[in-house]
Amino acid sequence: MANRDFKPVRALEREVVILGGRVSFTNGTATVSEGTGFTCSDMASGVFTVTLSDKYSDLLYCHATTVGTGGPERYIELTAHDVTSAKTLAFVSNDQGDDAVTADADADEEVQFIVFLKNSSLT
Repeated sequence: MANRDFKPVRALEREVVILGGRVSFTNGTATVSEGTGFTCSDMASGVFTVTLSDKYSDLLYCHATTVGTGGPERYIELTAHDVTSAKTLAFVSNDQGDDAVTADADADEEVQFIVFLKNSSLT
């Protein structure tokens, strides 16, 4: 489990951790522009992976969205997750017009995400 200086969160679940951030993609190259506790891979054929700095017992919720000033409208889909051992969240960027996976993000595209994680095996 992660052992950091987390701030208290009021929740019905025990030990809820909230991580969020923004990742900018320029011709597929990822730059974390906001957030801590994770890194991000470059985007290849619309696919990218967020790697968490710590292991967690469960993923409670994840939401990601894309922000851009040009090109086709896109949406982000969480395709796989393993927060207990590999510490990864796998995403794909889809074109909203035809639901096809995009080749690469626009130079001015940014992905924003938030995850709610459980940091305890207690219920």
